[in-house]
Amino acid sequence: MRAGELLGRPVFDHTGRRIGLVADLRCVQEAGPHSSWGVLRLDALVVTERRVTPRLGYGRHQRSPALLRGVLRGLPGQLVVVPWSAVASWSAEGIRLTDSAGG
Repeated sequence: MRAGELLGRPVFDHTGRRIGLVADLRCVQEAGPHSSWGVLRLDALVVTERRVTPRLGYGRHQRSPALLRGVLRGLPGQLVVVPWSAVASWSAEGIRLTDSAGG
């Protein structure tokens, strides 16, 4: 699986209601058997109502331009972190969450 297969995909709860788009991925580094760098494992999806601004990072980092940070924080939208274990299925059409995901 590649990041591009998930980023920007719509996310639906178990009833089929759209809850947002995948804006970012959270990974954890695990020790690899033959690599000093280890391997990355997908841990969670960051889902947002907005399309681009969370991926730009302007809303959360203190080093971002103050004017942009202020404007983007004022836009409606919320980030939701969805554990990968809560994903029932994924395809080009979108990502469906399990009933226990609380979506």
